[in-house]
Amino acid sequence: MPADGARAAAGRRGRDRTGGGRGRTGKRPVLRFVVGFAVLMGLFELACFTPLMNKTVFPAYLKFNAQASAWILGVLQENVTVGGNAIHGRYALTIEKGCDAIEPSALFLSGVVAFPTAMMIKLPGMLIGTFVLMVLNLVRIVSLYYIGVYFPRWFHFAHVDFWQSMFVFLAILFWILWALWASRDGTKQAHVAVEAD
Repeated sequence: MPADGARAAAGRRGRDRTGGGRGRTGKRPVLRFVVGFAVLMGLFELACFTPLMNKTVFPAYLKFNAQASAWILGVLQENVTVGGNAIHGRYALTIEKGCDAIEPSALFLSGVVAFPTAMMIKLPGMLIGTFVLMVLNLVRIVSLYYIGVYFPRWFHFAHVDFWQSMFVFLAILFWILWALWASRDGTKQAHVAVEAD
């Protein structure tokens, strides 16, 4: 009986260390995640109305997107010029707010930051996920340029219906993939800690 009691106590300690207790699997972590995600997205939306974002950050980032996309088009042998946030060539594109992948990136980042895991697990996801979304936005701009050149009738559909929906889908997909990786990585670290004890 004493040996059984010791094993049971050890099992309880192991479950506490690995997060097997009710605190980790109950409803509170889910509620904290939902509230944290909503607060972070709310702060992002509020920040979008500040003069710093509207007069400095957004214009500079839109100009960067136009310049980076024009550089890619130049590599593809397109003769284009850039004026502010506009690309001029065989088709004229103006990179406006909403065509910058900032909102999908904020959606992804809010999900990662609100997720209940260690910051060292969050950081790789934040950096890699945001970088991939920003690169894909350049792909979107370049693709819209060529759609405007060769299939102008499809431009509105590609711009509004396809790419905007696709970016929301990609942000959610990247978060799901990261969360699966983070959960597995966190479990491995907990097991290593238990074995070390």
